[in-house]
Amino acid sequence: MNMLRWGWERRCEERFENEGPLWYDNGEYLLLSAKDTRKEVEGMEPINRKLLKANAKEALKHNFWMIMLVVLVGSLLSADWSGLHTGGSGTRFVSGYNSGSSVDSDDHYAMGRSREAATGRQLIWQLEDLIDEIFDVDVDYTYDDSKSIEDNMDAFGEEVKRSLSAAGSEVMNQILIIVGVLLLVIVIIWILAIVISFAMGTFAYAPIGVGYRRYFMRNRHRDSEFMDIFSSFKKGKYMNIVKSMFSTNIRIWGWSLLFYFPGLVKYYQYYFVSWIMAENPDISPERARELSRNMTQGHKWQIFVLELSFFGWYLVFVLEEILLAVFSCGLLAIPGMLLVLPVNGYIETTKAELYAERREWMLANGNASPRELKGFIPQQPEMEI
Repeated sequence: MNMLRWGWERRCEERFENEGPLWYDNGEYLLLSAKDTRKEVEGMEPINRKLLKANAKEALKHNFWMIMLVVLVGSLLSADWSGLHTGGSGTRFVSGYNSGSSVDSDDHYAMGRSREAATGRQLIWQLEDLIDEIFDVDVDYTYDDSKSIEDNMDAFGEEVKRSLSAAGSEVMNQILIIVGVLLLVIVIIWILAIVISFAMGTFAYAPIGVGYRRYFMRNRHRDSEFMDIFSSFKKGKYMNIVKSMFSTNIRIWGWSLLFYFPGLVKYYQYYFVSWIMAENPDISPERARELSRNMTQGHKWQIFVLELSFFGWYLVFVLEEILLAVFSCGLLAIPGMLLVLPVNGYIETTKAELYAERREWMLANGNASPRELKGFIPQQPEMEI
């Protein structure tokens, strides 16, 4: 072997060019690949949670802050936001009187009551105009300054009921029409939301999720880049990834209609499809699902238990978030959510180790070829002199 080729292969080893799992022992990474004896590979526990998590901690440790950034961006870009909440739902009518202030004098009290009465009268006038415009019913209510806004609103409500009852069936027909129109609008909005969410999930979230997994697999080999999470959008790769993830999710969704449990089985059966697409975007969707079925055959329960083993971390995060919200009067509630990033990073690095173990098992036992599972590190051309 010439010196140039030998030097290149040595650098590949230093960059963890080998695509096998990184086994952790005595504080050092050890490489196990298909080049090792198959007996050694086959004799190992298929899913060793302790070993996978030990490797994941090492992978997380060496590139911690970049992983936190990737987890944050990946979570934001692959989340289905339904809206922003601003401290309370609905519309609140607040009077001009500040109930938290002390009454220093009769004048201050009178001024507060005057502002409250003015607010109440204005509110009722607006409601009267609204009811008259919608139902063509004249509601005549005189605001009583000696009563609070709440008492006046109760009395106004009773007057509205009497006026609507006197108007008879014509008003009821109008109410039914309005309710029907509102229900139709709600249904249309709901359908549009589903269509938009489905389109975003298919054409944006799913490809980003595939790139997300590619980043964590490349991170195992010290060769990851932030832009890996957008790798699915490269020319010639995007549509096949979309097609694969769409057809796979449709199958899972369809099976979920059968009392949910069959869908859960399918979810774990196709657990590695996105990882396979991250490794080889050119592979056919059918073959990706077949490989995933082989990878998970007899191991679905173990994968479920592995995911369940992270429940304690999420429980600690929820309790911590509650304590931050309580003792900081809510000021640290949103910044506290960033504390979940290390947990998500730990989980994703563990899943990467799981896929690496299952991938290596497939190659070692001849269930997949190196052409199909071609690795995550770009192969360098051999150089001859």
